Amino acid sequence: MITIAIVGGVALVVVLVTRGSFSQLFRLPIQSIWMVLIALAIQILLAFVHIPAARLDDLGFGLVMASYAFLLAFCFVNLRISMMWVIGVGIAMNAFVIGLNQGMPTRDKEVTTRSGRTIEQPIERTAKHRPESGDDLLPFLGDRLQVPAPIDEVISIGDVVIGLGIILVCYQGSRARRRRSSRPRSERTARIAERMRQREREQDSAPARPATQSEPLPETVAPVAPASAKERHALSHDSPDDTLGVELDQVYARLAADEHAADASPKPDEDEPHGR
Repeated sequence: MITIAIVGGVALVVVLVTRGSFSQLFRLPIQSIWMVLIALAIQILLAFVHIPAARLDDLGFGLVMASYAFLLAFCFVNLRISMMWVIGVGIAMNAFVIGLNQGMPTRDKEVTTRSGRTIEQPIERTAKHRPESGDDLLPFLGDRLQVPAPIDEVISIGDVVIGLGIILVCYQGSRARRRRSSRPRSERTARIAERMRQREREQDSAPARPATQSEPLPETVAPVAPASAKERHALSHDSPDDTLGVELDQVYARLAADEHAADASPKPDEDEPHGR
C-alpha cells in the first residue's frame, strides 16, 4: 500500500515536471471507481483483521481473489483510457501467481540488527502472503524485490508493472484532448439547407413579372440589386468560420447576377417588320 501511494505521488510529480494539464488528467472518463474502493476495502480488511489460520486457505484466499477480480474488472471497463492496459497486466500477474500458490510467495525480509549484521526475518503467513518454498510455481513473480528504507518492503514484478502503468496513465491523461464534436457543424449545415429550401419555395410562389413591349431597352447591363433583408437573413452563415455559408452566399450572388443579366438582355422588336 505504501509503495502504491508513493508511486501515485511520483506520477503527479511527472505530470508537473513535464508540464502536463492537471485539469485534463482529472477529466479522464474513469468508470466504475466503486470497484477499486471495494478491492481496497477488502485488502485493508485482510491487513488489520485477524483471520484464524484454519480459514486462511478458504476464506482468506477467497477474499484476496475477490479483490483482484474487482481490480481486473475495473481495468477492463476502462481499457479505452490510454495505458490502462499496463495496470491490468500488472494486476493479472499478481493474481495469477497468488492463484497458483494460494498466496503470494514472499521472500524473507532482510533486517539489519543493532550490531550491523544483516539477517533474514521470516514472513508471517497471512491471507495474501506466505513464505516462499521450493515447490512454488512461477516464483519469480512473487514478492522478491527488496525496496530499501524508509519504505522497507518486498514487492513483486507485478507491483513494478502496476506502478509503471499508473505513471503512464497520468502522463498520457494529462495530455489527452477531447475530439472536436462534428455535431455543431452538422447543425449549421442542416440550417443552411433549410434556408435554401425556404428560398426556393419563396421563388416558386412569387408571381411572374409580365413582359412589356414598351419597356425601354437598356444599353448596358443593369447592376445587381442588393439582396433584401430577408434574403440576407436566409443566406447568412452562423459564424465567421462557416465556410460553407460563405460559399453559398457567393453561389447565390452569381445566380442573382445571371438572372439580372438575362432580364436586361435586348429582345427583338416585334413591331419591326421582318426583312425580306
